[in-house]
Amino acid sequence: MTKKEKIIAVCFTISFLMVIISSIYTAYLNKPEGYEFKIVKLFKNLSDFLL
Repeated sequence: MTKKEKIIAVCFTISFLMVIISSIYTAYLNKPEGYEFKIVKLFKNLSDFLL
């Protein structure tokens, strides 16, 4: 890979991660009152089990 290709790959990776993080953040902000995501329930159950 040339230096230019590496820079493009790094920029693509960073932008892809930013899209994923922003979509998760937006979904978390717009969730209905009293609703919990299944993954949050899973983490709570695991933490209760392990601790």
